Amino acid sequence: MTDLWPRLTEDVRTALVARGVESWQQVYDGVATHNKDWRPLRPPIMSRASYCQLTDISATVARLILDACLRRATTAGELRRALGMPDGAIDLLSEDFPLSEELIGGVRADILLAGGTPYVVEANIDSALGGAHDSDGIVRRFLSAYDGDPVLDAIGLTAPPSAVDARYEAVRTALELSGQDRLAMIFTTGGTYPGSQDGQAMIKLLEPFSERGRQLGLDMRVFPVEWLTLDDAGRLCVDDGPIDAVLRMFVPQGTKPSPGLDALATAVRTGSVRMFTPTASWLLASKSILAWLWEDLPTLSPEDAAVVRHHVPRTSVLSADLRPHAVAKQNDFVLKPSGSYGGVGVVVGPEVSAHAWQAALDAAITEGGYILQAHVAVDRLTMQFVEVTTGEVHEAAVPFCIAPYLFGGTPAGAYLRFAVPGAGPVVNVGQGALTSGLLLAP
Repeated sequence: MTDLWPRLTEDVRTALVARGVESWQQVYDGVATHNKDWRPLRPPIMSRASYCQLTDISATVARLILDACLRRATTAGELRRALGMPDGAIDLLSEDFPLSEELIGGVRADILLAGGTPYVVEANIDSALGGAHDSDGIVRRFLSAYDGDPVLDAIGLTAPPSAVDARYEAVRTALELSGQDRLAMIFTTGGTYPGSQDGQAMIKLLEPFSERGRQLGLDMRVFPVEWLTLDDAGRLCVDDGPIDAVLRMFVPQGTKPSPGLDALATAVRTGSVRMFTPTASWLLASKSILAWLWEDLPTLSPEDAAVVRHHVPRTSVLSADLRPHAVAKQNDFVLKPSGSYGGVGVVVGPEVSAHAWQAALDAAITEGGYILQAHVAVDRLTMQFVEVTTGEVHEAAVPFCIAPYLFGGTPAGAYLRFAVPGAGPVVNVGQGALTSGLLLAP
């Protein structure tokens, strides 16, 4: 399972790069990125069969995560305590919320390939799965740039189903929305998404996202959580009045305190607004649960155990007892905080000195809440880039991550992230990685 670039004929590769050189500025116009130096000239290309395999693995791992949680807890509060998270670690959390399939309404597994084998290195489970709007738009605009080129028309490239549309349908179903219900996608101005600190600019940027919701029959708008209010009747309000439902697009952990967040908490607690998804979903994204999958292997069916063994790197909750082994086998491990995201706090054993590795281990053991995960020697993706300042075209083999979406159990789209020439091993947008969608070949 790899990118199909090496298998394409020379005329197809030439045409793809040529169309990319002509169109990259339009393709990436409005796409949020921290990287000012590089842009990709094409999206990665995968076979349809490989894409289906990735989404099948993602769905199985998400189900196994929920099952592992249910073996240890029945409510969100019980699960929080089993994970060792302090009270208040998850914003807007209802401790009595029952664990159920409702919590895996949004899944985006981060998958690395090693020798062509997919490995789920973490599973983001929540409504606030970023990248769908950008990745959908990038592949749609690349396909538009290819339209009419006889060489490219002949190979039949297509995009996966839209992740934006699939999330809207999952929201409609989960919240039982009617045409009269007023829905708002709520984001935070205190997050790390590029440009999100300017609420008005984000509302304008996401207008196409809102318009797509309206095209699908939803009364849709976007609004910052910090600006929410309650009216005299206790209804949650945005600038054009009360709303009935919320698509929560901020991670419910360490959210900046604000009167708007308090208003949302009150509305959720009183039932005056419905929210996709409950913040209990974010508990399931803890990387410690991947360690539970390995602990539970003897209790799993042979088929499920095979998925864990073959597609989830061996993971353990870090403890002082593991330190000697982690020091002796430094090159075999990655150290990760269980509850963080965006690459924060990740230390890759083979990429740091022994002194730095031991210092990171000691700090993690003291702090608590870390995992040790088997290091995956990732395959490289050969990509073509344009250097923004010079217009020069470069080709480089770079680390990459594939993150297919599942909304309401439906596979749709994929968020591709890859490093740029000369970058380090952690593939994260906050650290300069670039994003794309995925194109499928027959």
